[in-house]
Amino acid sequence: MIVAVFAPRIAAAGWLVAFVFWSQIPIGSLMLMMIHRLTGGRWGEALYPALSPAARLVPLLFLLIVPVFIAIPLLDPWSHRAGDVKPDVLSYYLNTPFFIARSLIAIAGWSVLAFLLPRTTGRPGQLIAAVGLVFHCVVISVVSVDWVLSIEPPFISSSFGASMAITQLIVALAWAALRAPQAADNQVTGDIGGLLLAFVLGITYVNFMAFLVMWYGDLPSRVFWFVERDAWVPLAAAAFVFGSAVPILALLLARVRNGIRPLRAVAFSVLAGLAFYYAYLIVPPFGVRALGAAALAVIVIGLIVAALAGRAISAPSLPSPAPLPNPPQQAGEGRVGEGGG
Repeated sequence: MIVAVFAPRIAAAGWLVAFVFWSQIPIGSLMLMMIHRLTGGRWGEALYPALSPAARLVPLLFLLIVPVFIAIPLLDPWSHRAGDVKPDVLSYYLNTPFFIARSLIAIAGWSVLAFLLPRTTGRPGQLIAAVGLVFHCVVISVVSVDWVLSIEPPFISSSFGASMAITQLIVALAWAALRAPQAADNQVTGDIGGLLLAFVLGITYVNFMAFLVMWYGDLPSRVFWFVERDAWVPLAAAAFVFGSAVPILALLLARVRNGIRPLRAVAFSVLAGLAFYYAYLIVPPFGVRALGAAALAVIVIGLIVAALAGRAISAPSLPSPAPLPNPPQQAGEGRVGEGGG
């Protein structure tokens, strides 16, 4: 509160970092539940006690995004027609009423899915999951730009929606690995570790290719974004080390993938790395003091999310829907979590 009174712009930037980071747990958990509803697999059954309570927190985003709406004039230069944005874009798309409407539509849609999915079984449940994933692919392409990239117009990245969708899966999977009950089956733990490895490799590839294409293109509307972050290389390095390098190298080892304790250590590293990542994306235009505000906001919202998720876990919940039957495994086929290392 003190920061918000004396440095509202700094406080708003910090809250935005925390909101974007912690919103990925309920949204990503919902995505994983929808994916599991369509594909089946023991990993989803093992993580359901952690994913389901987290997905129930999606409506909390209605409250957490209110400060972001209030701070639009402080965060987004386009709100007072600053920045190099075309007038027709400002008039018909990038303006405060449409910004708020797009965010509310996305959160409302996710909330409806989080309510319906655990209560629907069989083919109707699979249909909801399929439609929900399509809906998510559309809205995340929009709100990811609204929440993060629009603070520095005219910078844009066509791959950023996919990038945020992957980080949502990573954060939710890491959170579930930390919160799920102790796994008794090393093969199930190996499946979870293999999924986490695949997602981390995916975000590393997508972000590297986006950087390579934009830097090679050498367009002023793209390069200025990287030049502005020249002094923030240590933060980018921390994001890469904790969010990509350490998890990838660790998860290549079967004893890490198949052991719940080392997997949880990797999950903690991933969460720290992605917190650094979103701070690197959002904080630089607001100065180094916004980094402290972001750290404080991440702690505050994190305590709220952890407390509410803990209460949701202890509350009576709907049973996990029956998974789709898995096809018989052919001789010689490997599992996701098996392998040498």
